[in-house]
Amino acid sequence: MGRRALTAIIIGFGILLCPVVSFSAQANEADLSGEVSEENMTTEYSRIVTAVGAVDAREEPDENAAVTISYHDGDHIYVTEQTADGWYRVRYQDLTGYVRREQVAEIELDVEALDEEFAVEEAEGKLVVEEVERQRTEVRRSRIWGAVIILLVLGVFATGIISAAGNGAKGADRNERD
Repeated sequence: MGRRALTAIIIGFGILLCPVVSFSAQANEADLSGEVSEENMTTEYSRIVTAVGAVDAREEPDENAAVTISYHDGDHIYVTEQTADGWYRVRYQDLTGYVRREQVAEIELDVEALDEEFAVEEAEGKLVVEEVERQRTEVRRSRIWGAVIILLVLGVFATGIISAAGNGAKGADRNERD
């Protein structure tokens, strides 16, 4: 699977998880007015499609409307709605436009292969986390052992100094007696 397709799939899943606010706002407006015309009827359609050739998104679902967004062949397009007369409402950042259904191609997803790929990625991620934690534990242990060794060496030196001072005092006492 190519990097471009994988990117589109990940973006698609992210978009599917986000609510489409504009559709619910239009639905509420239609409920308040009580009128829904046949030409304004839209269906929520949260998908990623691919541009087939150069595609111009227009302000309105009309071939003569002004162009708001231009796509190149193979570009991924986020579709938010589908009209009854064959147009897709698309979004790019804060821009909205309409493209004909014939100008785009659906992206076919192999969900099972994608699940397997995500499982492999998750397992590899867990291994990395475990290895990092193991290395951190080893670093902590080595610091503790380093501190213990330093304390032992200092203890040996302190004992030697105290012994030498004690032996020096004993030697001075013997010299005075003699």
